[in-house]
Amino acid sequence: MNGQTPPRPAGAALPLSGGALSVVPLSVVPLSVVPLPVVPLAVAALSAVPLSVMHRACFPDDPWDAAAFERLLVLSGVFGHVAWQGGDPAGFILARDLGEEAEILSVGVLPLYRRRGVGRALIETVVADAKDRPIASIVLEVASDNEPARRLYATLGFTQVGRRPRYYRRETGIADGLILRRGIDRGITGEISLR
Repeated sequence: MNGQTPPRPAGAALPLSGGALSVVPLSVVPLSVVPLPVVPLAVAALSAVPLSVMHRACFPDDPWDAAAFERLLVLSGVFGHVAWQGGDPAGFILARDLGEEAEILSVGVLPLYRRRGVGRALIETVVADAKDRPIASIVLEVASDNEPARRLYATLGFTQVGRRPRYYRRETGIADGLILRRGIDRGITGEISLR
């Protein structure tokens, strides 16, 4: 299949191992290579279960279930990517094109692959997607207690533009949500540069 990782059946276990990192578009078939603009609910359900399994591994304090992903995947403008390490998923990102702005809805890296550039690769892929769309900025939200993610976003040009008090649930309490934004600079040649 064009050298890409074959799709896994819905609900399949997501084993983890080493290998070269690649980022591929999320599709209507679980974890394959076709972009996901908008799909019917029945088809979105195919990607919902694997995404919910990954989300639970990334965010055990507040995981999204398959039904939440089914609702997201049918929204207009939703697109996403899965990062692969060898034949195994290492992380995912879901975003929504809102016209002049894109919102990163969720980005997660499985614990085994953290601090290896997976999150950076996923975000840079969404930034690169923006050059093909009339997007002027990207916005996301991060928990105030997620220092590694906040440092990563800062190195990618995101700055705080808002705060949602007591937004994230934790076993040990709650954390504020920080709203971050970065502009898309296409430069003279149309290339995107991080700023």
